Amino acid sequence: MRWCSITALPESDKKGRESDIWHGSACIERQRRMAERMHFRILGPLWVADGVLELTPTAPKVRQVLAFLLVRSGKLVQVDELIDELWGDEPPSSAMTTLQTYIYKLRKELLERCTSAQLQTRVSGYLLDVSAERGDILRFERLAHEGRTALEEGDPARAAERLTEALALWRGPALTDVAVGEILSAHVTRLEEERLRTLELRITADLELGRHQQLVSELKMLVSEHPLNERFHAHLMMALHQSGRRYEALEAYRRLRRMLVDELGMEPSTSVQQLHQNLLSSDVAEKNATVRTAVSASSTVAPSTTPDSPSGPAPGRFETLLVPAQLPPDIYDFVGRKSVLERVHQYLVRPDEESTAVRAVCISGMPGVGKTALALRAGHAERAEFPDGQLYADLRGTSKHPADPYRVLEDFARAIGIPPSEIPESIQERSKLFRTWCMGRRVLVVLDNAHSPAQVKPLLPASPNCAVIVTSRSGLYSLPGVRHLELEEMDEDEAVRLLVTVSGRGHSGPMVREAEQAARLCAGLPLALRCVGSRLAGMRSWPIAKLVARLQDPRGRLDVLSFADLDVRSRLETAYWALDPPARSIFRLISLLPPPDFSATTAALLAGNETDEVETQLLRLADCHLLAMTDGVGDGEIRYRMHELVRIYARERLDLEFLEPVPGGVARDEPGTGHRGGKDLGHRGKDLGHRGTDLGRRQKDLGYLKEDPGNTGGALEHRGDGHERSESDLLRATPECADPREPIPLPSIGA
Repeated sequence: MRWCSITALPESDKKGRESDIWHGSACIERQRRMAERMHFRILGPLWVADGVLELTPTAPKVRQVLAFLLVRSGKLVQVDELIDELWGDEPPSSAMTTLQTYIYKLRKELLERCTSAQLQTRVSGYLLDVSAERGDILRFERLAHEGRTALEEGDPARAAERLTEALALWRGPALTDVAVGEILSAHVTRLEEERLRTLELRITADLELGRHQQLVSELKMLVSEHPLNERFHAHLMMALHQSGRRYEALEAYRRLRRMLVDELGMEPSTSVQQLHQNLLSSDVAEKNATVRTAVSASSTVAPSTTPDSPSGPAPGRFETLLVPAQLPPDIYDFVGRKSVLERVHQYLVRPDEESTAVRAVCISGMPGVGKTALALRAGHAERAEFPDGQLYADLRGTSKHPADPYRVLEDFARAIGIPPSEIPESIQERSKLFRTWCMGRRVLVVLDNAHSPAQVKPLLPASPNCAVIVTSRSGLYSLPGVRHLELEEMDEDEAVRLLVTVSGRGHSGPMVREAEQAARLCAGLPLALRCVGSRLAGMRSWPIAKLVARLQDPRGRLDVLSFADLDVRSRLETAYWALDPPARSIFRLISLLPPPDFSATTAALLAGNETDEVETQLLRLADCHLLAMTDGVGDGEIRYRMHELVRIYARERLDLEFLEPVPGGVARDEPGTGHRGGKDLGHRGKDLGHRGTDLGRRQKDLGYLKEDPGNTGGALEHRGDGHERSESDLLRATPECADPREPIPLPSIGA
């Protein structure tokens, strides 16, 4: 039996204990009220506060996670999206654990004391539910929607009140003090576009209320900040005219037209031209009608009905939407590719007059050959031909997580000004909405780094006035109605010009020959040339001869071709790990074959397998542009050519995964291992003694191509005298002092 003693408390202690109980209840009530005062603000610097007490996290990554959850408030955020946002295409192996740590910190230090926000854990992600009155983004969207509705219902006073209140929530650029990644950056851009759209509606409401003189100064500032926004120009013209400053209104139009013609080679939109004519004739007695004309002015030429534009103007529901100009900046040191750009121009701008199909071109090529740069140069060159907008999307086709066309269509819809509440839920309906908006308009869509035809198809407009540029490592040849361009390496003249332009060094005399030699060692690959040029620009005291000497050593060439964020090896590595095991095996083996080209028969003899099976893998490599195909001479047999830098990388993979075996059988730079392949290339020569010492591992490597499990003698090399040599003999026959980047000399094997 357990005993316990009960001791009576003195009266003073009783009172003290009662006081503690009362204070405890008061504390709980105080915490409840404090939680109800929590505010989350992202329209400006990130700010979380309890009343006047700021509680904003200070750790950069935790701030980034909180900002992402707040931007997507009320919606599920996938774990993969958070990881992509925090670390891009190269997350650490501990990404999941680290992310969970950030979530734990948010819960413990911030959200546990807050009843107005709940962070819910779901199977595939997290959902932060914030009360509309406690988060500025939700309150902004609600007020903006109320203002827009009031304006449509003919109540400009109520619209101006709601829209002004919405804009007052902004304290500066959204998330201005948060380090944003690629995904969060797109949301920040969307928020800024929402702000501008709300500002335009508020100005419209103020004009309808007759506040013309008060608006002139604000509109002049907006025109200066956004010179290509024709709506601001139209509003300024109207405000000046109604203020009795008709001459200034006409001068505002002349400045707008001169800027558009000089810089873009285009006239103002039809709506703005009509407003100008009304001002010239003083036909503005009906102020509200003229204001509505100004509101419908877009920042590009309005679509007109033409014989090859069967649908005529776009539906009225889209008249007041924004005109996107999303192309990333062109690069000033773009060199060459004149003939290719002319072909793109012919495909996009000179179509068959009777065609009713969208004009599309797909640019493909090996890693680092300059597909994106070419697409952007072509897009900027043809921008005047597509005045109704230019849309751009990075489809991340070479990453582990390609972009979802569902999300891309949402971004497109937001870019053209469709309210979030009107964006459909299904991808089919989103695609239909996008095609509807495009119909009758002249729009250019650039889809960069596409993964597959299935990813691209929902993003294609249907209007014959529109055009699409797609870039992809593979050709996407199953896309119907698409013209295809395979981008090749630069010729020597273009390569030298690019190298000289990027380096910023003038070359003459012997230096010209050294630049030519450097260009040849880069094998005409633009990415490699930019690496060398950037290195020369960054190290002005380095003579080019010294860099050429380093490039001449194949063992370290890929190390030299890496500078800042330019890295040839990483591009090839991404393409390599996207292959399936059989293709990777053949890719490594054919690095042993001497340049310049070889046949499938030769590769099959080296691999010890049937020619048809080996050629299937060679075609897979050619489809990824890790090999190039050429016609045979005389016999008609297809021959394959491996780019010099690709061959060096393939031989490097062979060394890492076979000639230099790793304990446990894991390649050193395989994704997830945390190791970087090739970091010890300078010491590769002394390790050649490993050749032929780990045949079991190489046999496993070759096993992907074997049909006969009993063939344990290694891949066979057929010789002209009817004898056969095992792969072990082939490897042991390699001189110990041989350069590991040079091909192994083979006897004649019938190819």
